[in-house]
Amino acid sequence: MDAQQELESASSIAAGNGDITANGFDPAERARKRGKLPPSRYQFRPPKYYRGPLHPHQPPPPSDPASREFIPGPFSQPRLEETYHGTIAPDLMTLAYTHHPPGYIAPQKGQRLRRWEGDSPYFKNRPLRGPRGDSVLRPLKRPMTFRNIPRLERVTVHSMVSAAMESSSNLHVAGMALQSITGVKAEAHKARHSVNQWSLKAGAYVSLTADLKGEQMYDFVAKCVDVVMPKIKDWRGVKGSAGDSSGNITFGLTPEQVALFPEIEVNYDS
Repeated sequence: MDAQQELESASSIAAGNGDITANGFDPAERARKRGKLPPSRYQFRPPKYYRGPLHPHQPPPPSDPASREFIPGPFSQPRLEETYHGTIAPDLMTLAYTHHPPGYIAPQKGQRLRRWEGDSPYFKNRPLRGPRGDSVLRPLKRPMTFRNIPRLERVTVHSMVSAAMESSSNLHVAGMALQSITGVKAEAHKARHSVNQWSLKAGAYVSLTADLKGEQMYDFVAKCVDVVMPKIKDWRGVKGSAGDSSGNITFGLTPEQVALFPEIEVNYDS
């Protein structure tokens, strides 16, 4: 076979028929087949603030990547949170689970507040009395199921700075210490009433609080349980009366115990 017959007759650098290609390119027709509009050069940026349900421009939910409030993650869980979901939550559900068979109807509970009994005409429009033995009406306890297992929701760190009545610089120092151990900027609060015995004046900033949620909350609790409390000498634990039987637990630390936090202890190391 002749070698010249194997060669192609058309040149590889020759220009093709561009008219057929140009006529066949129709972006509108392609978009019509896809059922979508062609992309626009105008990039819409959603509003940052929510201005009501009737506003024409509504911001997307924070879970939408296009939202300005979108925060990617979480990519990992704190060790204490993993311990809760893996060990503590199943144990709590097993210990306090309330089983009701299908078709169970909970009994109706009567009036928890008591009426005033007597012939006095002043009892007619008087508010109902509190429960017997206590002046505070406790919330009702719901049956324990897998949907309402007790868990941490928020931790509030509070500090009363009595030295702030003499100089405001003491309040700033306490705020920086509170921010270093919690990772949240502390919020200052004013005194509501004046107390002459403590030289406390109404309207003066004397206390600080820091609210922790999510990962910062678990990190702070783990730091207290794993680092600070084991270093306290003669630590007797948290009292059983620290809770109010409604899901709130309160305990305090002395200034010497607060100095055991790693963020503060590093300043005292020689």
